[in-house]
Amino acid sequence: MQGQAWAARLETEMSKSVTISVVAPEQRDRDFYADLGPFFMDGAVRRELPYLKDLPTKTWLLAKDAAGQVVGFAGIIPHRNGVTELCSLYVAPAHRSKGLAEELVARRLSMVDGARVIRVVCPPTSAGLYADKGMRQVAKRGSYVVLERKAEKKAA
Repeated sequence: MQGQAWAARLETEMSKSVTISVVAPEQRDRDFYADLGPFFMDGAVRRELPYLKDLPTKTWLLAKDAAGQVVGFAGIIPHRNGVTELCSLYVAPAHRSKGLAEELVARRLSMVDGARVIRVVCPPTSAGLYADKGMRQVAKRGSYVVLERKAEKKAA
C-alpha cells in the first residue's frame, strides 16, 4: 500500500473531472497540508467527522476537481494487529450523490494489503456504502456502527 503512486480519473454526473490521488505517509508535504488543512478547521466537516485526525501511518486519498480543489478525501490506517481501518471518508456537499464516495470506498478496499480484517466505524447513514462490499455490522460505538469483513487474499 505505501509508496503506491497512482491516480485515476472519475467522471461525475456533472461531467466535471475529479482526480483521485494517493498520498502515502512519506509523501505528505507542505502542499498536502495546505490542501487538507482547511478541512480540519471547518466546523461543518468536524461535525460530520468528529474523529478526523492525521496519524503517522495513515495513507490518504484526495479527490480534486479540475481546478485542483479538494472535493473529497478518505484514509486508510494499517494496524499492527492485522486490522486495516478505513476512515475519514468525506465528500464536499456539492459533490455528493455523484458516485465519488463509492469510488473512494472501492479504491481503499483495492489498496488493502496484508490485513486479516478490514474495519470501518461510520455513521449508520454511511453503512450502505460498505455493506454492499461485504462488510457487516459487528458492533455499535456511540452513535456510530462498526462494520468488518475478512480481507481477501491476493492471488500469488
